[in-house]
Amino acid sequence: MTTEAQVQILSEFARLGFTLEHDGCIAVFLLHDGELIARFSQRGATERSLQAECARHMVIEHGWDGCLWSRKDPKDG
Repeated sequence: MTTEAQVQILSEFARLGFTLEHDGCIAVFLLHDGELIARFSQRGATERSLQAECARHMVIEHGWDGCLWSRKDPKDG
């Protein structure tokens, strides 16, 4: 379950299926649709570094164009 804190940290990437888990000690795990994407130390994980890794994953693995919303014109139905 995605917490409010995760949504704040991951911003729009939370809506795209990214979540965070931690081992309770020193590591933070970034997951996309349940798949491990990256590991960070809790000290080194920043909002910016986590979001950058989300974007990197989306570009490399999913051919993402960087748009956080649909480019489809609502008038096109």
